[in-house]
Amino acid sequence: MKIYNKLFTKFYADLCVYAESLVSNMAVAEDMVQDVFVNIWIKRAELHLDNNLLPYLYRAVRNASIQYLRHQQIAEQYNVQVYAKLREAELIPSSWMCLAHDLIEEKEIQALYETAIHALPEKTRDIFLLSRKQGMKNSEIAKHVNLSIKSVEYHISSALKTFRIVFKDYLWILILMNVHYFT
Repeated sequence: MKIYNKLFTKFYADLCVYAESLVSNMAVAEDMVQDVFVNIWIKRAELHLDNNLLPYLYRAVRNASIQYLRHQQIAEQYNVQVYAKLREAELIPSSWMCLAHDLIEEKEIQALYETAIHALPEKTRDIFLLSRKQGMKNSEIAKHVNLSIKSVEYHISSALKTFRIVFKDYLWILILMNVHYFT
């Protein structure tokens, strides 16, 4: 235990600085270095590092940093997708709330929606309706229409862009309205 404490005291600060240089967050770096030392303690009977301890520590911190950064990248991609879905939900008629029916007639909104749907290219309209009316996932749509997932995403984005344009003057009203019958 004394040797372990000495190792921790001797290398902890330098390893934290190294980890922080990789992940740009001192709190995360400190947690990673502590985890590395905990893992060494847990596996102390299995590890035979002798002269290779310092390179092992740096490699372990580097690997933990890479794993953390990969996780951050995945989380960021997820956050981007969530943000895109949130923006989508704000623009999709089924997501708007009912607060002010008397501001505009629902028939006018329905007519705008129908006009926008029919203005879409056929393939874009079909893909959009499979997504929104049938509730299919992009991967399912891709298989169904024999396109790549990226192509499906492109068609859905294109449809949403059309809706943004068509409803740009009505957006603030639509947010206040309930138009659940669009789904």
